[in-house]
Amino acid sequence: MTFSSIPLLSSIPLLDRVPDLGLLHQRVSSDTIQKENASCSDLKGRNVLVTGGTSGIGAAIALSFAKRGANLHIAGRNADAASQLLSKAKSLCLESWPGYIDQVLQFHSFDASLISDNKRFANDMRVLFEEKGGLDFLVMTQGGIGNGQRKETSEGHEWLLALHDFSRYIIAATLLPVLKLARRGVVIDVLSAGVWNKFDDENLELVGKSPDFYHVASRDGPVHDIMALEFNQRCPEVIYNHLYPGPTQTDLTSTNNTGFIIKYGFAATTRIIGQSAERFAEIAYNVATKWEASRGERPGDASNNATDEECRTWGASGEKVNVREYPSRPEVRAKIWKWLETATGVTVA
Repeated sequence: MTFSSIPLLSSIPLLDRVPDLGLLHQRVSSDTIQKENASCSDLKGRNVLVTGGTSGIGAAIALSFAKRGANLHIAGRNADAASQLLSKAKSLCLESWPGYIDQVLQFHSFDASLISDNKRFANDMRVLFEEKGGLDFLVMTQGGIGNGQRKETSEGHEWLLALHDFSRYIIAATLLPVLKLARRGVVIDVLSAGVWNKFDDENLELVGKSPDFYHVASRDGPVHDIMALEFNQRCPEVIYNHLYPGPTQTDLTSTNNTGFIIKYGFAATTRIIGQSAERFAEIAYNVATKWEASRGERPGDASNNATDEECRTWGASGEKVNVREYPSRPEVRAKIWKWLETATGVTVA
């Protein structure tokens, strides 16, 4: 259940701008998640790349894959944090698979806020995974919380726009060929899926506006809903998922200059109604492997292709949520996709 599905509330005009925050979504139990994952818990030999994987949600998801034996590649800027994480990943793998020595664990450095470095990094990863026979799972978590203080990249873009939207689009678009090479390429894009409706698609750089939590989230959530719709339509061999983390407990607000209200209000909310990063990581893993037992073995199998009915937007418990009305409009989708192509110089063949 979401706010806009409540009869009395759905008639209020302003609710076309109010987010469905997922707080009323039905939770799924850890037992259910474990049962659904049971048939695909062995990922030895499979390749996973986690961007933003050195801390927070990204780190938790990276460890979730690593303990199942996957070859883990994490990308970010903090080499020290990466070294500690990869050491923990190796220990978890050996606990699950004693004596297994073939797991690959690597850190790749890049600045996700720069279009130029995203292109360099994505092309490097494409070459790497071509040599490795494909990329099975791409998980993108790089990002931050709007704090109302405008910050621009050295390339002249609003910082979080570059970090959330340009970076993830460039990486996903560039890596489509190696995702197609895998047994079943899956993308997990962690942001506010199915939450926001109306947004200012004439001012995506937020010129003259405060890049606070509301303006950043209400822009980037619909952009990624549109990315999920468009990637699934344009490249049905790859399964592109947009997954909402909801109020997940991380150190994000304590390690970023997020302002008093977000820092303490968000922290209090996650403690009261939120879930741990480790639990969300299991949900993300479950979403990533939902098709393991039900799809064809090769991307060319028709049964492996995405359909509009399955368009993959997921709530904080792994439940299906719908893209809201405004981002679903064909003209809005076309406009945002063209903007991403033009701004980044990257197109999807």
